[in-house]
Parts: sequence; C-alpha cells; structure tokens
Amino acid sequence: MIAGGIDLGSRFVKIVINNRGENHYLIFDTIEFYKEYVKKIDNKMAIDISNFPFRIDKLFATGYGRNLLNFSNVQVISEIKAHYMGAMEQTGENNFVLVDIGGQDSKVIFVRDGYIEDFVMNDKCAASSGRFIETVSSILKVPIGDMGKFVNDPVKLSSTCSVFAESEIIGKIAEGYPFEEIMAGVNESIAKRILPHLKKYTKHKIFAGGGVAMLEGVIFFMEKHLNKKIQTLPNPHFNGAIGCMAYASRKID
Repeated sequence: MIAGGIDLGSRFVKIVINNRGENHYLIFDTIEFYKEYVKKIDNKMAIDISNFPFRIDKLFATGYGRNLLNFSNVQVISEIKAHYMGAMEQTGENNFVLVDIGGQDSKVIFVRDGYIEDFVMNDKCAASSGRFIETVSSILKVPIGDMGKFVNDPVKLSSTCSVFAESEIIGKIAEGYPFEEIMAGVNESIAKRILPHLKKYTKHKIFAGGGVAMLEGVIFFMEKHLNKKIQTLPNPHFNGAIGCMAYASRKID
C-alpha cells in the first residue's frame, strides 16, 4: 500500500510518496501543477495521480491551496497538523518547538509528548515569509538561493510591513549601501519578526522548517539573537508534505 502527501503551496506544490518505506520527492510550480494535474474525474474535481511515479492508495493534502477546491480523492488536514507530524517523522522527536517559515506565513508549534500543546501563526504580514524574500530577490536581481549567504554588517531595516520594507530597501540602495549588507539586513529582519514567538521556548529543542529555513542567514540571526542552536530539518521545504504522507500511512495501516 502506497501513501502520499501533498503540500499545495502558494508558489510550489510539494509531494512525498512513500513506497515500501522509501520516500520519493516531487516538486512543481503551483500554476503548472494545477494546469497539469487538477481535472474533473467523474464530474468531480480531483488531483489526477495517474501520471505520478507510483499508484497512490491514500493521499492527504495541506497548504495554501487545500481549501481552494474540494478534491474528491484527497483528504485535507490543517497546516499545523501536517507540519508538526512532518517534524516528528523527520526527527523521531516527541518534545520540541518547530518554527516553520513558508511562502505566505510563519508558524511556531510547541510539541510535548507527541502532541501539540501550543502554536502561534503569523499570516497577517508577508514580511516574515518567503514572499518577502522573493520580492527582495526581484528588487536586487539576486537569486533566492544566494540571499541566505550574507550575514556581515547587516543594514538596519526598521519597517515592520513588507510593502514599506520594499521602499526602505530601495532607499538603502539609493544611499549607496552594498547589496551584501542589505541582504544581511533582510535576513536579520526576517529573523527578528519571528523571535517574539520563540523567546518563551528557548529551553526546548528548536527545529526549523519551510523553504526560508534553507537560507542559512535567517537561521544564523535567529540563533544569534536567541543564543540558542536551531536545527534545520533534513527536508525543510517538504515538511508539510511529509506530515501528510505520515497521516496517510497511518490511515492505510
């Protein structure tokens, strides 16, 4: 029996398929995925899994797009459940704090004895999410993968709103600040916006997930200001899909 998990993100769709204990990872641009794989089957909206590498017996989904359409062949779970389960699946830990920095929002989840004890979610502002990173990447003409490399002499960015922060960054460019210092400042500003939600959990082991967790500069500044080691999950951007796959596996068993 084959279990699948899918994270319908705002920019990318991530899929994890577990076949005989081995995980297989797929990633698609969100628009291309909807064009290629979302179809009407028996007059009902469904995700067409016939072209996936394996036949899937049970498919669970989460993410930004989980409530946009009612898929007849998919069971939906919340992002909080998916990401906490994904972190347990990846780490084998039952007591930890997970900070997830996704494309549209950021989440902090406190897990005790394998259950969610508390969580906070910031989905009101893009300034602590991947969307902000994408905007800055476009302004500076720097690939997103390179953004996280810079941590020295960060420019201070005072704006707490993504829209105003963009204007502030353009102003810093006009003032002649090097791009390296501006990018370091962006990494630090993202970290600082998440810190208030993490400070009460510094006694616990902290893991980081989500696409932004792959930017080492953001993790560097979180560790610096918390004075605490933060471990990035092995597959941070697939964590939600891994959690869905874990739920699907349980339903099969």
